[in-house]
Amino acid sequence: MYRLIISHETRSLARTGALWAILALLVFAIGFAAFAGGRAITRQAKGAADAVAFENGERAKMRQDTEAYAAEVAASGGTYEFATVNHVPGRGPPQGTNAGVVGAETAAYVVLPPTGLAALSIGQSDVQLNYLPASMGTTLDMIKNLETENPVNLQTGPFDIAFVVIFLLPIFILAMTYDLLSSEKERGTLAMILAHPVSLRELMASKIVARAAVILAVVVGFGLLALLSVGTQLDQAETWVRFALWIIATLLYSLFWFSLAVLVNVYGRSSATNGTILAGIWLILVVVVPTLVSLLATTLYPAPSRMDLIVAAREAQTAGEKNMGSALDRFYSEHMDQVPTGDQRAMDFLTLAQANAANIEKALLPLYEQFREQSLHQEGLVQRFQYLSPAIMMQLALNEISGTSTARYQDFLDQAFRFRSQWNDFFASRFLKREPLRPADYDQFPSFSYVPESLTTVLGRLATSLAGLLLVCAGVTLLPFVGLRRYQVAAR
Repeated sequence: MYRLIISHETRSLARTGALWAILALLVFAIGFAAFAGGRAITRQAKGAADAVAFENGERAKMRQDTEAYAAEVAASGGTYEFATVNHVPGRGPPQGTNAGVVGAETAAYVVLPPTGLAALSIGQSDVQLNYLPASMGTTLDMIKNLETENPVNLQTGPFDIAFVVIFLLPIFILAMTYDLLSSEKERGTLAMILAHPVSLRELMASKIVARAAVILAVVVGFGLLALLSVGTQLDQAETWVRFALWIIATLLYSLFWFSLAVLVNVYGRSSATNGTILAGIWLILVVVVPTLVSLLATTLYPAPSRMDLIVAAREAQTAGEKNMGSALDRFYSEHMDQVPTGDQRAMDFLTLAQANAANIEKALLPLYEQFREQSLHQEGLVQRFQYLSPAIMMQLALNEISGTSTARYQDFLDQAFRFRSQWNDFFASRFLKREPLRPADYDQFPSFSYVPESLTTVLGRLATSLAGLLLVCAGVTLLPFVGLRRYQVAAR
């Protein structure tokens, strides 16, 4: 009987223009979202590649200069010397022999590679740079270009497949299910249908299955096409594991909205009333609650003003310039292994810059920690309140699956900061000891290699959101089928 009813419902739906209009809009939305997401990821990758290529080119020029200088010294039998900072052009050793110049005036870009599904959920990656410059400057120099407060992007958000699934898919589902029973009841055909050997529960389940099969086939099918079109790392098993998780999350989220439509239908109200109620619930769960949770997080745990960082850096720099001698003494007392041989202290520009940078870093460290703590508090609050809205759970789940979550980006920042310290130590020790860089030393420069999180770690964070969606779906699914016992078949 189920198969017969489902077949009949499917044929009936196929003859309605509304279904084809909804499916056309859904396909267009998925296609455009895939294009927009793919373009965003391509733009990020190109920006990172251009930045890396530029800095590598600058160091390559310096290396060529040192190779020419080394050949000249070998031919003349002279001494391979350390270059002073900005000496007269054409005289003396090239600047490429000065570790301070190479480490400070060129940067090694640290890059967060996208996952295979990054284009399906942009997350916060449109306001958080996935490539940062590591040099002998301060941490502020490294992160000052992060667009963490981009007003346009924060206001509008990215248009990606995650947006289509979270915001638009529920609308399409509710448009096809708001009158499951009410339309039959208003036409007077419900009693005639139930006169046959079919229960109300079987009828409702069959109608839902017919509609869900059509919509979810389109979503999953075109989601797969989007992955094949704009996805990356398609030859890696992890990409397909993540896509399987994406399908599971999408099915759970869709099941919630189908079950919600059934729940509203069992109260026996008119189609217009059902549509109004479902529209109101969508507005509350998808728009109002997420906005309130975000507002609560930023109100209770506001991020320190970025201007505070800039002011603190300038004050520390000014204080260091006023007390050059004491700043240098303090720097060498903390870096005894880098004190030059002999009694005379180094007093050139880059040495003082190193001392000032150390003072600035100390002054800014409390503000860095405050930024980090507030960000963690905000994320923790959203994690705790995500169960108030399936839209929040779904957004967190899709960001985690696509590798655009806040946790993954924070892990990238931690690795980037550690690499900046390695870069600084490598060049500072050689510069302060006046050890000239030779061409072979360029092969020994520190290089950044992102260490990806294990899939187990990702699944651990993802489990809370998926478990919440599963519990909500189970509750909303069971309630309407229990309430069908009291459904009034006759129109009142």
